[in-house]
Amino acid sequence: MANAMPAPIPRGQVPAPVSATSPVLSREEVATEVGHALNKVLNSYRFYAEGHSALVEVQQRLGEAVRRFHDVSGEAVVLHIRSSMLLLGDVVLVEAASAKDSVTRPLFLEGVQEILLQPGLEVEELGAFLGMWHRALQRNLPPEYDFYTWFWERGFEDIELVVAEVPASTDTGESAQAEAQLAEREEQLFTELTRRQGSGSSKRRPVGHDEWLARLEAEVLAPVSAQDLLRTGAPAFTGSSDAELAELRALLERERKGEGVQERSVWVVWGLLAVCREEERAELLGWMEELLSGMVSHGHWAELSQVVQGMTRDARASSARAPDLFFVTRLFFREGMRFALAQATAQPGMLLRVLELLSTLPRDALQGATDLLFELPSPEARGALAKLLVRRGISLGVLVARASSLGEKDLDWLQSLRESGPEAQALTAALLGHPRPEVRAALLARLSPRDVESQRAPLLKLLADPSAGVRGAVLVLLVRYGVDAAVGPLVARLEARMESRERMAVLRALADLGGPIAGAALRSAFERELETEMKVHCAQCIGILGDPRARPLLEAVANKLFAPRLLKQACREALAQLAPVG
Repeated sequence: MANAMPAPIPRGQVPAPVSATSPVLSREEVATEVGHALNKVLNSYRFYAEGHSALVEVQQRLGEAVRRFHDVSGEAVVLHIRSSMLLLGDVVLVEAASAKDSVTRPLFLEGVQEILLQPGLEVEELGAFLGMWHRALQRNLPPEYDFYTWFWERGFEDIELVVAEVPASTDTGESAQAEAQLAEREEQLFTELTRRQGSGSSKRRPVGHDEWLARLEAEVLAPVSAQDLLRTGAPAFTGSSDAELAELRALLERERKGEGVQERSVWVVWGLLAVCREEERAELLGWMEELLSGMVSHGHWAELSQVVQGMTRDARASSARAPDLFFVTRLFFREGMRFALAQATAQPGMLLRVLELLSTLPRDALQGATDLLFELPSPEARGALAKLLVRRGISLGVLVARASSLGEKDLDWLQSLRESGPEAQALTAALLGHPRPEVRAALLARLSPRDVESQRAPLLKLLADPSAGVRGAVLVLLVRYGVDAAVGPLVARLEARMESRERMAVLRALADLGGPIAGAALRSAFERELETEMKVHCAQCIGILGDPRARPLLEAVANKLFAPRLLKQACREALAQLAPVG
């Protein structure tokens, strides 16, 4: 029997699958089918108007491919949007040679990251969405809409968009003015980069905004190789004289229409970081550090702030740039950059500019600013930076470990951290153990009753401090707040050798603090002392304490025939102050 010819399939209809002969397709194969069908639909819009039968046919084929993907994977079709590429999982569906020709470009510029085609998607809804996509490619959207707003108002049921969320700006009017200046600068660059036509015509060739951005990407974001990043030791501009090199350097460093060569170079390296390989990153970051250090040395503070803000916007718009932002902003706290920033703060009026620059850095980068804190030349600069770090939520626990690097004048800005900071008690204890006695003495004069209560053990140790000034200051502090626990160390202190003035101060402190242990120590000192002046002082301290147990001792000296007159007088006055017996 002759084989029958298959019946022709009418145009616009999709043949029903035959389960007995249809092969089982893999996920990658059906994803590739989706890519072919989608590419054909988007290309068909160039030749057919909306509603044309040929366009409807390719839309139906795309719908069939999407349904097959749903059947094979059991999941939604998730199209990942890149600047010049469209992916489904790991499968590249559409890839353009340049960003100018990419079908994803208008969606990418509006922050669209993913397109989700859910199971149950109808061909009519898919066709309406593709029509919107084509109008966005042709820059033919309604004037009052952008792509995402129009998509949201259409209310698609089985198509969803994942759009990058950019945090709302909380900047002040100055930031708004800076944004306006940036927009004006972008328009100026667009005008300058628009090439004139050939053949001597003075009219400018119309260039779309997207084409201009594509040209910049082609110039700045071109793929680089490791060989391109190698720098040899051979001198540049061989054969040029020193005068010619100096003139060339001056021309390069001269700012041109508000944008210097260093700032343009920073943006070039920032663009290269987006496309470089991992082994090339270190070399690029080295270049970036040189450029940023040069801008700091030349005092380009406004330009540095604009650069950091621009990089931050890029990182917020694309999470893939977040690691680049982290590495670049951490460069500000490398050793060379820290030295340049510290030197800048020593110049009149520059501290505020440095703080404005640091305030624009992300919080993660500011974690490295604690090293800069100890390199700033003035206490005022250290205090201002510490206030900025505390406001941004940066822990200053490093102050505890490096308290010995601080000076007496730093106690002014440390006062607020000692009173309310999370490391308040640890910081106070570290400063009490400062190697310089003048810092310890100055801190003792600033302690509050709460500090005395929480730092009792370190304060008692300071009663045996090598510095007499520190011992005197802590003695006054303990007596002022009536710390009874100081009696024991003071009694032990009487056994050590010290000057008469300090011994008198210790005896008077025992009299002021009181207690049976202090009374016994004063009686013993009265009996031991041989100098009349010291005995007189002991008798006066016993009278202040009012210890009745000292009465027999005082009466014996007061009634002695040949005792010095001053001593006898002091004993009589002390006896009058004693508490009655019993």
